Amino acid sequence: MEPMQLEQKLRTLSDSEHRYQKGYADERAKRYPWVQIGGQPVMKFSYEDISKESNGIPFLVRKHSRFRDYPFHIHDWIEITYMYSGSCTQIIEGKRYEMKTGQLILMAPDTVHTIEKLGEDDILIMISIGQKNLTNNFFNRLSSGSIVTSFFINAFTESHNRDSFFLFHSEKSRRLRLFITEFLCEWYDPSVASDEILNNMFSLIIAELVNCLQAADKSENIYKNDYIVPVLQYIENNYRTCTLSEAADLFSLNPNYLSNVLKNHTGYTFNELVQVERLSAAERLLLNSDRSVTDIASLVGYQNMSFFYRIFKKKNGCLPGDYRVQGKI
Repeated sequence: MEPMQLEQKLRTLSDSEHRYQKGYADERAKRYPWVQIGGQPVMKFSYEDISKESNGIPFLVRKHSRFRDYPFHIHDWIEITYMYSGSCTQIIEGKRYEMKTGQLILMAPDTVHTIEKLGEDDILIMISIGQKNLTNNFFNRLSSGSIVTSFFINAFTESHNRDSFFLFHSEKSRRLRLFITEFLCEWYDPSVASDEILNNMFSLIIAELVNCLQAADKSENIYKNDYIVPVLQYIENNYRTCTLSEAADLFSLNPNYLSNVLKNHTGYTFNELVQVERLSAAERLLLNSDRSVTDIASLVGYQNMSFFYRIFKKKNGCLPGDYRVQGKI
């Protein structure tokens, strides 16, 4: 499918949209269970209700129907909504958020939300990811060893203190538009290698979202703890020499408080995150350079070789020299 064909397909009214445009009600409210959350009736959806349409792919793509009101609802899947065209209003956990063309929302399971009625030019794409599909293989495709990426993933797979959603101010990202367009062309018109193309295009989409996350102006962020990502970026850029006390001073935070907040949001303390970065850098150098193990340890911030060998083996199950040999087999 070519981009122009995709454009035509997305703008063509579906049978349901024809009915909604004429004022017919959606009958789904009678088919799905309702629960009370905070005294409010909320419709509840399960991934099992829609997964039969996914054909074994770890996600399901749909266009949000226009011309109809949706009740407040929750679902047990991770949801990505991308504003392909036009604009819309989402009400999430009681607050209104305006989405513009090119922006994207990543939403955790069990988040109470609704989307106000879309007009004819408002094209909203939904990508649903069932929790049972969040396998190691799935995450291996997404992760680049970046602790920002790890935070990005953990925020939507860990139960502790996670934010319920992210709004990405990605409207200026040329690549995100390109990647999503190609992803949708493949979804609606599968090729012989469709599974591989879809999985890899999805990985590119996530990677570009990480870029958007890092490039976003802090004033635009809606994170509950908006210093978390800057701290993670600080560690990424300074892992060779940074310390908890220096980071706490830089961000005007108590060291113990900072480490505890990082632990709650990422599963790691400050020092553990530094070790993650140092070891990831060491692994890359072992596989992609001829430097000695001693030089590599020093380059990534380790002066005590015994300590370096011990934690490297704890993580990888082998010593650095063996890791290099196995990686080149």
